[in-house]
Amino acid sequence: MKFITLTLTLLCFFIFSQAQNLSFSQPVNFLPAARTDKAIDITSFKGNYFVTWKEAGPSGSIHVCYVGKHHDIRLLAKDATSGTEKSAFAPVLRVTNNHIYVLWLGTDGSLKYMINNSDTTFNTQAIGTVNFQNSTKLRSGITATVVNGRIMIASHAANKNDMVVAFIDADDKGMLKPAVLQTVPNKKSAEYPFIVTLSNNTVRLCYYNDQGIYYTDLNTSTQTWTDQSPVSGSKTKVSPAIYHVFNTTRLFYIWKDTKKDNNVYYATGDEQARSLTGHPLPNYFKTAYPVAVCKIDDKKFAMAFIGADQKLYLSFFTTYNPARWMEDTLFPNKGELTLKDIVIPGSHDAGMSALNGTGGKQAGSINNCNTLTQKLNVGQQLNAGIRMFDLRVGAFKNSIYTKHSSSDCMAEAMGGGYGERFKDILDSVKNFLGRNKKEFVILTFSHFCPKEASTDEVADYIFSILGKEHIFNNQSKSIDQIKLDQLAGKVIVTFEQYASADKLIDSNSMADKSKTFLNIRRAYAATNQVNKLLTKEELFFTSMKSGVSNNDLIRLDWQLTQSSDEAALVCNDFQNENVDPVINGLMLLTNVIKKNKSIIDMATAGNKYLPAKVNEWISTGTINKNNKPNILYVDVAGPWITDYCIELNGTAVYN
Repeated sequence: MKFITLTLTLLCFFIFSQAQNLSFSQPVNFLPAARTDKAIDITSFKGNYFVTWKEAGPSGSIHVCYVGKHHDIRLLAKDATSGTEKSAFAPVLRVTNNHIYVLWLGTDGSLKYMINNSDTTFNTQAIGTVNFQNSTKLRSGITATVVNGRIMIASHAANKNDMVVAFIDADDKGMLKPAVLQTVPNKKSAEYPFIVTLSNNTVRLCYYNDQGIYYTDLNTSTQTWTDQSPVSGSKTKVSPAIYHVFNTTRLFYIWKDTKKDNNVYYATGDEQARSLTGHPLPNYFKTAYPVAVCKIDDKKFAMAFIGADQKLYLSFFTTYNPARWMEDTLFPNKGELTLKDIVIPGSHDAGMSALNGTGGKQAGSINNCNTLTQKLNVGQQLNAGIRMFDLRVGAFKNSIYTKHSSSDCMAEAMGGGYGERFKDILDSVKNFLGRNKKEFVILTFSHFCPKEASTDEVADYIFSILGKEHIFNNQSKSIDQIKLDQLAGKVIVTFEQYASADKLIDSNSMADKSKTFLNIRRAYAATNQVNKLLTKEELFFTSMKSGVSNNDLIRLDWQLTQSSDEAALVCNDFQNENVDPVINGLMLLTNVIKKNKSIIDMATAGNKYLPAKVNEWISTGTINKNNKPNILYVDVAGPWITDYCIELNGTAVYN
């Protein structure tokens, strides 16, 4: 099975943690209207993605929802139901060569199903029933797999702790034929088992009893079962899931512990391993129900589960380390390419993850809500895969800090804030490259105020902290002449319209044409409305369909922003004694009437559209090989945008 690489809001600002060589993204609710009190299932069919669940309650209708192609969830969701047919148990999805099926247990214990009638829809008017020749009814729930083109189901015999399986064939129209239920001999389970295909003649059942979690294999040719093997240290009262992940021999077991905290545990290893040890997932994974896992590729899979609020959640697991994504995905095969041939994730106002001071004429109106653009500091962003950083710096408390203000000089600004200490950022970059010698970083500086920190002063500070040995010397070459191999382990440092005497720091610009070392082609929407942002960016790419200059890097600027006259007036308590009473009144009026949101909130809303729209523009030719973006430049940067860049680098537009 495969699932969506990244999906709309899933995308906003994932927070990763490391455990047992897996990276976990923080779960996100991906179908807000859906509710269930049983497990869900997810899968793909001919590049289209589907999810199924039952309505909450003692029994409920079965839903199957087409959620689109890559990154299209929510925009294209099409929900269908089983009509008058209901179930008390979770449904499953299974794909054969020609069809996708939804299977579930009816209220009478019979096995029901629906078949798709197109690549995106189901025939909800024709509910089928699988007839079992031995007339046994089922309970608790079912799971299913496909073996040599045949559907195999695993379930629980009515009124017993026996596990049962059945091989089900289909006719030419996809209708399922009668089948025989077989009891799994000498093995008992309190709930239905999970089943997964290991090979053309081997399947594995994973189940639990009072002693813990076990698995057993069936040789489909000889119809013999192996002895049961334990997943060490595992205890559960919910059916444990088992899936193939990453490659054909590695398996992933995942279960809820017996404790009331609903924490989730997992074990992973080769399918031949006869004993495995469980490990806890981060504590933001909590569920009382079995989970669903879908393989994406050899380095990533998705896990869907039901939260305590009965909503549907999705998280992504990866085996690649986002801190080393360039080493994993670009080298050595793409080392001869240039920055113009790839896309990397970029961070807008990168140093504004914290507010360490305020300034400007109305400094009292500045707070986290109207100043912060990032949730991760630069060091964390580096580890999350971000490789281009937009920095603006100024003097504060006898040191240099990043800043975000309405004017280049804080004293002339309506208001502004100071973010991360500049030394901390440079130390993070230096230490990061020391650990990851195949990665490279781009630092672009702009909005200088000579009265606070001149270009010469900032350049000297960079040399003293970062060290010249870490800075890439372009030797007067154009961006299109510099190979990725040459950048490994280095930092490209550019200043707006300034170059140091030795050219270690070279100049950048943002213009239709420029003679600077690095010219960033971009279109800044300057709006808090998503539709205006989309229109602006689409026109931007349309204007460059025939190509750009050799020194241009194309940057997709994806920000929703507070307007300049409102930026200092949002997210305040309206009673700050340090703010002019007139300003307090303006704050109240502005917020109540216009319902202003924080920068972080607007990014959360806007980022969900980025992958879907870029994919759409690529499919329509609005984005092509001549005008493809080289930097995806966002607020709330995190592994979500790194993942998407990695995917884009594997598409035809970038190859």
